[in-house]
Amino acid sequence: MTSTLADTTVVRLYPLHIGESEDGVCEVGRVETGDFVELPDEGVDLVRWLGEGLPLGEVRRRFAERYGTEPDLADFLDGIASCGFLRVDAATGDAGTPTTGAGTPPAADTERRGIALLANLPPHRVSWLLAPPMRLLYVGSWLTVALLLALVPSLRPIPADAFLLDGVLANALVVAMVAWMLVLLHELAHAATVRALGVTGRLSISRRLWFLVAQTEMSAVRSVPRRRRYAPYLAGLTWDLLLMSACLVLQLAGVHERLVRGVVYTLTLSVVYQFLAFMRTDIYYVLGNWLRLGDLMGDTRRWLANQVRRLVGRDPGHDLAGVPARELRIIRWYAPFYLLGSLAVTAALLALTVPAMVTMVRLAIDGLDAPVHGSAFWNGVGFLALVALQLATFGWVLVTERRTAA
Repeated sequence: MTSTLADTTVVRLYPLHIGESEDGVCEVGRVETGDFVELPDEGVDLVRWLGEGLPLGEVRRRFAERYGTEPDLADFLDGIASCGFLRVDAATGDAGTPTTGAGTPPAADTERRGIALLANLPPHRVSWLLAPPMRLLYVGSWLTVALLLALVPSLRPIPADAFLLDGVLANALVVAMVAWMLVLLHELAHAATVRALGVTGRLSISRRLWFLVAQTEMSAVRSVPRRRRYAPYLAGLTWDLLLMSACLVLQLAGVHERLVRGVVYTLTLSVVYQFLAFMRTDIYYVLGNWLRLGDLMGDTRRWLANQVRRLVGRDPGHDLAGVPARELRIIRWYAPFYLLGSLAVTAALLALTVPAMVTMVRLAIDGLDAPVHGSAFWNGVGFLALVALQLATFGWVLVTERRTAA
């Protein structure tokens, strides 16, 4: 790229949002794609001057005048190009014709995962979700669930509530349908609240350690002040608790249908899961926003990898010089929690889930020897098909993650 960086070169950027300065850095990014980075004051000034359409010679002059040193514009432009901030016709020379190098579109422009949710919904149609009276309802749902479960033991969910039907295959299908419907409603709550703030979320299938999950990517909310981000981060969890409180009240009124108790049981698992902050759950993002952190989990993984390399006498593999000292202090506290939580989940999976799954698969395979017209045969076929679908989906997610990382 350096051959194209003449003083007369003008670099074109996409419209970028520049947030308020916090701890000497600002969040800068594209609202329409949700791609954001944290830049120090020097980087923010470069973005502003480039965004004004100033030629690179003038940008160099202003930077040197303000900071007393020449900027490395080639390295800086490479960095923001990888973030998707440069237009395809990003750089023009004397004649105004596109030059090579700076205009290469990054992956963020050519491939975005997921489906845009409620993108065509005008924000004012859902702005009522953030009105003060609604906040009272949301707080009431959190308190209602906590009080009812604490004061009325008969309402507390038990494992038997997961059996909505008597047949094994039929129950597995119905439970899966109910669970995924609740997950979809959870993600739609995130998407609607994000839309109320004027930005759009994207729904995709992902994983958290060994869990297959649906997620709403809503990094575009970084374009709004931090105090307003709590609503979209907590929207899914709040919806779960609203629905759970309604089901608990129905039980108090004498409605003890299996489906009602099954919904409460499923939502309880979902709520507990969201508090496992050693994964990218809703509460993880709430904590990150409250503590004003960047990529806490990613930096924690890189920090742990460096510690392991030091233990075996090797140089660190990741440069964390750009991580603020304040965040590094938090990482040292968070790392044991992250590591122990991840190990505990993996151990529980190996000790409890895998043996149970192996047993059920064996029973399903044994059922294939039964007569074709019998229920045992079709129960086995259906259960094996469900397991195969889940494993195939998990494998597809892993391959997609590695391809994106590459």
